[in-house]
Amino acid sequence: MALGAVAAGGALLISPPAASAAVRIGHERIVVTSSAGRVAIVRRPFSLVFRRRGHGAPVLSEVANTGQSPLVVPPTPSPTPIGQDRETRPTLYAPLVFTVGAARDFQYPGAQWNGNELSGTEAGTQYSAREVTSVQRSGAGVRLVVSTSDPSGRVLSVSVAPVRGGSFTVRVRPSPAEGVATMGDAFASPAGEAFHGFGGRHNALDQRGQDFYNWVEQQNVGAGGFDPLVSPVPGSGGHGYLFPNGPTAAYYVQSQFVSRGYGFLLDRDEISRWRLASDRPNAWTVSAAAPALDYVVAPGRPLDAMRRLTALTGRQAVPPAWALGPMLDRLVRFPDEGAKSYQSEVEDDLRHIRAGDIRVTGYRIEGWHYYDGDPGALRSVIRRLHALGVHALVYFRAFETQGRSGTGDASAYDEAVQRGYAARTPSGQPYVFPSNFNTPAVLLDFTNPATVRSWQRRLRQALDLGADGFMQDFGEQVQVDMRFHDGSTGARMHNRYPVLFHRATRRVLDRYRREHTGRRLFFYTRAGYSGTPGAARYEQSNFPGDETTDWSRSSGLASLTTDMLNRAVGGAYGFNTDVGGYFDIGPYPKTTKELFIRWAEWAALSPVMRLHGAISTGTHTPWSFDAQTVRVYRSLSRLHERARPLIARLWRAADRTGIPPTRPLWLSEPGDPAAAAQDQEWLLGPDVLVAPVVAEGATKRSVYFPRGCWKRPSGGERHRGPGSATVSAPLTRLPYFFRCGTRPFAAARRPAARPHFTG
Repeated sequence: MALGAVAAGGALLISPPAASAAVRIGHERIVVTSSAGRVAIVRRPFSLVFRRRGHGAPVLSEVANTGQSPLVVPPTPSPTPIGQDRETRPTLYAPLVFTVGAARDFQYPGAQWNGNELSGTEAGTQYSAREVTSVQRSGAGVRLVVSTSDPSGRVLSVSVAPVRGGSFTVRVRPSPAEGVATMGDAFASPAGEAFHGFGGRHNALDQRGQDFYNWVEQQNVGAGGFDPLVSPVPGSGGHGYLFPNGPTAAYYVQSQFVSRGYGFLLDRDEISRWRLASDRPNAWTVSAAAPALDYVVAPGRPLDAMRRLTALTGRQAVPPAWALGPMLDRLVRFPDEGAKSYQSEVEDDLRHIRAGDIRVTGYRIEGWHYYDGDPGALRSVIRRLHALGVHALVYFRAFETQGRSGTGDASAYDEAVQRGYAARTPSGQPYVFPSNFNTPAVLLDFTNPATVRSWQRRLRQALDLGADGFMQDFGEQVQVDMRFHDGSTGARMHNRYPVLFHRATRRVLDRYRREHTGRRLFFYTRAGYSGTPGAARYEQSNFPGDETTDWSRSSGLASLTTDMLNRAVGGAYGFNTDVGGYFDIGPYPKTTKELFIRWAEWAALSPVMRLHGAISTGTHTPWSFDAQTVRVYRSLSRLHERARPLIARLWRAADRTGIPPTRPLWLSEPGDPAAAAQDQEWLLGPDVLVAPVVAEGATKRSVYFPRGCWKRPSGGERHRGPGSATVSAPLTRLPYFFRCGTRPFAAARRPAARPHFTG
């Protein structure tokens, strides 16, 4: 399906519907039909009811419109901890609700939590839809005028139309729009309804019962040693708590989910607030901080709904074959130890790669700017990597900082300020903020064509040096009072920024590949958001942010599975974790041998296996521990290599269907509540069950087996599902199982110790 660009206000720019769409306008209701279902619009009182094709029962209905009275919403103080905007505000459960008044959000101004929500408030009066007063056909859909309970006579312009794939778009605009601070809608929720998706959430696979906001945020970490001082649940050990923005905070946010008979996408970029059967067990509601509302409903079973939604929002492209092999990052340690130390570490890595101590197909030089004074030395490093069959990656980020470091170009800050490449203050000056690197920084403005051209020149220069790809870091730093070249405020840009950031990179890589047909390029990102299209349209892979070097459910090893599976539902299935964790300062311990091995086991049967490191420790390498760790990591690398053809096949299928390579058990076993509860195991395709150990000191774990027969690839151990069994899992053994009678890795060939550099 051909999709248009992202509009400044988040409006849908999607292709027209198929010819099977139809409209029927009656005296009591209006029906719009698509290839996948139909939506009935009840005239009075106004109501929307969505059905699947061939099924009589509704799959989604607005809550009953009983002529609800307007609701006064007083300003809401925030007694919750700073950074947790979780105060339950009064809200009106009615069709097409809007607030006449004001809504404000306050953010952390800089450093580790720059751009994160600090607190928010809303005040005014909420009104809702009453009845359809006029209707006319509009393309394959209809445009309505709907009266409201606002005594000023304000009305709503409502458009309902099908799009290709059978989904429906709903667009609502108040008239007049002045004074409207938020707009939302409320829907009935049957008992047991699940809400799967929403991006890289750690807290659960089903968000039923949750009350949260959608805002791209960075550096949310478990309480660690500060628990119980800051944890809402004293003694929890930080396992369910994220500081500062609560258990549902995420770097990679998607305002979309799938349920039992439909998928839903809120197609707005502004901060949105969701209540998913939390204060009312029979209803859910969503609102956006905007005088407009846009959403998509995709009728169908979860598999069909995922396909339809991700066709609109985007699916992460299949990486080149080399990027699915094991990779190693040589990161920059903090505090910065300088060019000489970093270059020495790169040389040491090259020695270990030549010696066969580690199997890698990709090597990232995070501190590549340490070679700025001697680009010939960097070319030499890249040539030597290529000679070993290893692809080279470098590092880019969304903002420029003052001063010299290995992670940034020393001249880029001054250039961005002087040439207008940076986001600005309301008075037109470059918006300077304290960065994560404790230096002044400016955020690049990707709505400015000149910024995009400059950015793409820098990418091409790196590719001309021989780099085969990038890590593209950050993207969460937009402040609500920033101003952008296209007229957007920071409030409208904050969630949308990663989409534009990644799109600028995708376009230059696509052009470069066309010009250099032998090059197989790859890049991975951190922040992301949904939309039509969203960030997934332009990415190949994501890493989940700065995981802590512990076992916690909040941000350590036990947080990975929920994060990977939640974002995969929305087309972001190229999960790419930092083996061993990253955030090891303050109360967080240094990565132990046990944690490193268990993390490597977790990654071995995930889409991308990549060694990284920690802030103070530096790069985690197997030889940082002992000889046994080197042997175990080599074995896990070989396992990942054997799985690589399967991962590639599954990814190619996902590119066509939207069904991810890594699948939660609820997707393969619908109607099985025990399967739906499993959030520490996954299916790699239909025939590989992966159940890594995520608890410190464990030598066994309980595994839930889906229907059928499952066998351990070595040892002949068999289990029959559905049901649970305790399996042995000593430190050096990853629990994974094949469906009996299958050989999922059979197509793999054992790679040579030094694979040919073929891309």
